[in-house]
Amino acid sequence: MASYRRRLEQDLDGWIARGLVPAENRAAILQGVGEGRRLDAATALAIIGALMAGVAVIAFIAANWGVIPRLARFGLILAAFGAAGGGAAWASARGRPIAAQALLSVAALIFAAAIGLTGQIFDIAGDPQAALRTAGVAAVILALAGRSPWAGVVALGMFTIGDFLDDRVFGRDAAWSGWLVVAAPVGAAAALAWRSPALAHAAGLAALVAPLTFDPLMRDQSEILFMAAAAILAVAALGARQLRERFEGVAGVLYGWFAWGALLWFGAAGFDDSLRGVAHSVAWLAVASAAIAIGRHDRHGGVTSAGVVAVFAAGASLLFNLGVGLMTSAAVFAGSALVALGVAFVLRRRTAA
Repeated sequence: MASYRRRLEQDLDGWIARGLVPAENRAAILQGVGEGRRLDAATALAIIGALMAGVAVIAFIAANWGVIPRLARFGLILAAFGAAGGGAAWASARGRPIAAQALLSVAALIFAAAIGLTGQIFDIAGDPQAALRTAGVAAVILALAGRSPWAGVVALGMFTIGDFLDDRVFGRDAAWSGWLVVAAPVGAAAALAWRSPALAHAAGLAALVAPLTFDPLMRDQSEILFMAAAAILAVAALGARQLRERFEGVAGVLYGWFAWGALLWFGAAGFDDSLRGVAHSVAWLAVASAAIAIGRHDRHGGVTSAGVVAVFAAGASLLFNLGVGLMTSAAVFAGSALVALGVAFVLRRRTAA
């Protein structure tokens, strides 16, 4: 979806051509419309270089672990973390927000590595899952301190790995261990507040996988869990849809992820040892078709593509429930594809005419 400024530019050109707006007012109108800074190639490469430098520092210390004295190891870790954090503060004070965010992300990565390395230095036994979550909390603190959405992305990554590294996930214990259920909506709110598409992508993906951390319900009441997840994500998608005018780019990203999650978990609610029945498949097909219609109305490619994928999946489940064989299913899908292509061709010809 085009940005508001770009749409306004196109509208202004049309209004000027029809004499509705004086041409000399165009620049003044556009000047009052802010637009987020776009990264050029040089800036993107500089960011990648900064992140790679942080990884290189961690790798260098790890590679020379055996020959570096114990106190020197600890000093190197502190120095690397202090350099990254101090560099971020220096860049922020001089009005370089991108450099500050990149350095804060490096600091968050170094802190995550420092937890494990410090434990090895002083022979401290630890839990990897707890270490990852501690690193995530530290990344959250860095993100809040520097208003850095990239450090927030690191935090969500740490929480995600920590949740799925825990032995209690996927049937190995009966306790819930998911931090993502809290971290994902907080990350989404921060993405809106800071207008960060990167953090919105991370938060949306975290929200999509968060239901997997409810292990007891997954084993005993998976249908209820998946339907609840679908309902919550559907409500979140509608909320993000309403916020697109105010937080256009970021809310649009969340809208797409939440729509994917709602359709995914609605479909998953019909799976256990076998597909649950024709009624669920028909309902899934109807919901997916509605998603396509809404996505086309909103001109949102993510929502439309989610609906298309769900339509095919729901159609396959419906055919399976009806006892249709694979060859018949293939023929039905082939026929449907030919019909869809034919309609698309006719519509395109009429549009061109």
